[in-house]
Amino acid sequence: MISLLALAGVAAIIFFGFRRHNHKVSVKQNIPEIIDSLLVLIRAGHSPAMAMSQLHNWSSDDLRQSLLQVKTELMAGEPFEVTMKNLRAAVGPNIYALCDILVSADRDGLPIVSVLDQLSFHAHQERQRLREKEAKELPVRLLFPLVFCILPSFVLLAMVPLLVSSLGSVSMSSI
Repeated sequence: MISLLALAGVAAIIFFGFRRHNHKVSVKQNIPEIIDSLLVLIRAGHSPAMAMSQLHNWSSDDLRQSLLQVKTELMAGEPFEVTMKNLRAAVGPNIYALCDILVSADRDGLPIVSVLDQLSFHAHQERQRLREKEAKELPVRLLFPLVFCILPSFVLLAMVPLLVSSLGSVSMSSI
């Protein structure tokens, strides 16, 4: 009974640790779409602040709340630089480069389309690298169910009947 409780505790720790790690990876994988949507909005003639205030409409669920907060702060009259600092704090280091580029472009009035194109290219490459890394980790992740679920069931279904029949034949021959 104690071993089952310990096993349940370890499984819970692994599950919640995986969920936290999964959220960080999910945000990192959604950054290329955010940059691409931002590029479309800026090419359509929006300023960086206007583009960021509309970006929540095309974002994933992981980033929607943070980007909606950006829109709320901008509508309340917060300076764009302060809003981007708050976004950096909310999302984390995955969005630092994008926020820095947008703040400098808004402050200096420089065109940022080419810089965002390059940032998008690198973000897509990073997401591809993450997917390749996940594909390489898949056999290790599948090892746990194989060892603890499939192999014991194989032993129960294939070996135990053979063992029972051989013990039955041994006990019959001794009579």
